[in-house]
Amino acid sequence: MTNPTGRRRAIVAFFLSGVFPGLGQFYNHQPLKGGAFLVAGIALSWLIGRMVPTDLMALASASVGTDAILLLCLLLAIWLWSVIDAWRVGMR
Repeated sequence: MTNPTGRRRAIVAFFLSGVFPGLGQFYNHQPLKGGAFLVAGIALSWLIGRMVPTDLMALASASVGTDAILLLCLLLAIWLWSVIDAWRVGMR
């Protein structure tokens, strides 16, 4: 049987890490790991945001480069890692 408190804690940590990487780790009292995920998420989000054209006409005709795809995949991997880690630690 699973502990209901642990399950509730895992669900909250899972949701918080789903909002932004690292928040679930902070909730699970892992500030070092949470800070690492948070910094990585902020840095990758900022880099991806810098690649998006600000002109609407350029945005409509812009093709997605391999750098943007690579950064998006890396952000997705970190996000998933953060969510899974928050769930696992929350269940303990």
